[in-house]
Amino acid sequence: MSLAFVRIDTSGQVTFLLPTCEMGQGTHTGQAQILAEELGTDWSSIIVDMPKQPVAAYRVPVMGQMRSVGSYGIRYWHEPLRLAAAQAREMLTQAAAERLGVMPAALHTEDGFVIHADSGQRIPFGELVEDAMALPVPEEPTLRPDSERTLTGRSIRRLDTPAKVTGKAVYGIDVERDGMLYGAVRLAPVFSADVESIDESSVSGMPGVIEVVRVPRGAVVVADSWWQARQAADALDITFTQTPADHLSTDEIDRMLREALDRPDVPVSTLRGDSEAALSTDGQVVEAEYSVPLLAHACMEPINCTAESTRERTELWIGTQGHDVLRMTLENALQVPADRLFINTTWLGGGFGRKTHGEIALQATLASRAVDGRPVKVLWAREDDVQQGQYRQTMRCRFQATLDEAGNITGMRIRLAGPQMGLEYGFDPEQMAQATGNLANFDPFSLAGLSDMRYVIPNFAVEHAVVDLPIPLCPWRSIAHSFNGFFFESFMDECAAAAGRDPLEFRRSHCAGQERMLAVLDRVAEMSRWSEPAPEGVARGLAVVESYGSYVAQVVEAQADDEGIHVERVHAAIDCGHAINPDQVEAQIQGAVIDALSAALRQKVTISDGRAEQSNFHDYPLLRIGEAPLVEVSIVEIGSPLGGVGEPGIPPLAPALANALFAASRQRIRHLPLTDHVQG
Repeated sequence: MSLAFVRIDTSGQVTFLLPTCEMGQGTHTGQAQILAEELGTDWSSIIVDMPKQPVAAYRVPVMGQMRSVGSYGIRYWHEPLRLAAAQAREMLTQAAAERLGVMPAALHTEDGFVIHADSGQRIPFGELVEDAMALPVPEEPTLRPDSERTLTGRSIRRLDTPAKVTGKAVYGIDVERDGMLYGAVRLAPVFSADVESIDESSVSGMPGVIEVVRVPRGAVVVADSWWQARQAADALDITFTQTPADHLSTDEIDRMLREALDRPDVPVSTLRGDSEAALSTDGQVVEAEYSVPLLAHACMEPINCTAESTRERTELWIGTQGHDVLRMTLENALQVPADRLFINTTWLGGGFGRKTHGEIALQATLASRAVDGRPVKVLWAREDDVQQGQYRQTMRCRFQATLDEAGNITGMRIRLAGPQMGLEYGFDPEQMAQATGNLANFDPFSLAGLSDMRYVIPNFAVEHAVVDLPIPLCPWRSIAHSFNGFFFESFMDECAAAAGRDPLEFRRSHCAGQERMLAVLDRVAEMSRWSEPAPEGVARGLAVVESYGSYVAQVVEAQADDEGIHVERVHAAIDCGHAINPDQVEAQIQGAVIDALSAALRQKVTISDGRAEQSNFHDYPLLRIGEAPLVEVSIVEIGSPLGGVGEPGIPPLAPALANALFAASRQRIRHLPLTDHVQG
């Protein structure tokens, strides 16, 4: 028996084909809980797999693609998965009813059996599969009532834990194939450059070298081992084209962004209320300007792909977030038909948006074809990814707000300066503006978190001064919310300070009718004992952000001294609707806090002579274990729709920390990373 997400064989083995990848966030466990509960199968015996070809059933309609992005894993797929399991359950039940001569309503499914309670008869799924498949698929099956939903909402052990603990888990970097060769890349250091010339003979005599393959922006050296390939790639005599960006620098980019903030012709993208009132200075005026740098993704598992490819068939082994991106990349570059492409999705050692791109699949495919279809694993070094990879965009943002006599915001104008990525992902800014009720030039990859912020401000305008940069950009965990959360929640604190009001009370006064935002604010205030004095030497900072359908409020307890910034504790309250696996929600928020803290404190990519200056963890440092704060998480359930979990924990951290530092020193830090301004 095989439906889009449920496969049952005649032995009774139940396999769930899941539409999104597992990259550490626990999505497969949550999705399997949904399916197993609705189907009525034995949780301990299920197998989880992923389809080898992206087809309509596995695509998110808003993107038209099979992608593991946007915290869609549970919030979007909950209903389609539940529907598919209910269809399979009703087909099995109908087949059993016909065999037993009873009404389907007299039967129920449990632990992989269809059970007739009155007679005690139990028929295993495997015996019913063939009869069930001869039945029509019900379009509107009856879903289980809440009283029978006993698996979702429980904290259960993740399905991938045993394999990861025992070392049996297979990531892309672990893939082995008979006769496999290895590829290392040599890529243009200036992002917009390409190959001008290659002298293959410069490495042909080196140990193990088999082939030098030209790929976009560089070359792959194929050898018997990866180290041999790496050594040869470093020694390869290759020259790259000159580009207008050869002398681009971070200082030049900053100048471009500053100039964009002063342009006279930037259209209003989002408007609530009256545009003139949003610009009014009839009251107390608060102004501020913020910025964030380029960021790398720094996945623990470097970029890699294994390919076996001929003109007749291409098979990949890869940890990917973008199945349709791989398909389209190979279709466009090599005319690989979709029905001849097979993708084996491994576990990912982190993704964070970086593994949505298809360049590594193209490199591995070209390398395999160059050696007559032998399997080739192409693996990037850490330096390749940090220096020639994809980046979270750098942005600047200017705010102006007017406060009335009571200290409430009556008008606010925001101008954002920086790139837009929507066109690259098929989102035309003008079409998006019409579809979302905005006015012009709406790019969700830049404006999300500003244009759709949840505070009640009567007159509100957002503008985007677009600045194109010759740098490859890629969504970073929580995308635009990662910087707009910092911008907006820092500025809300500045407005509260200007009004002489408590940051929590000030936010609550601008949340009329915002039940979910108020709920997480109240919960985090209770968790952190906001109304009581902070511990000696510690300051508190608050932020709340809605993103990906969830609301997250955080209070950071921190101190700054001669040794630097120390984050002692983070309190986090999340409303993500019904938590399918509460332990996993807690773990994701804890991981997001640590991830966001690395970026807030010290991460940045700077550009000199058109290329990235950072290369590895020594100059792009992640948070160390000893620096990780205690993170306390509380899940708020008030009957809200399902929201995401993997990304919403990121945006509040940086502003909450910056606001805590302001509470401690009365000095406002408006530019990340924070340690550029507070040195130990």
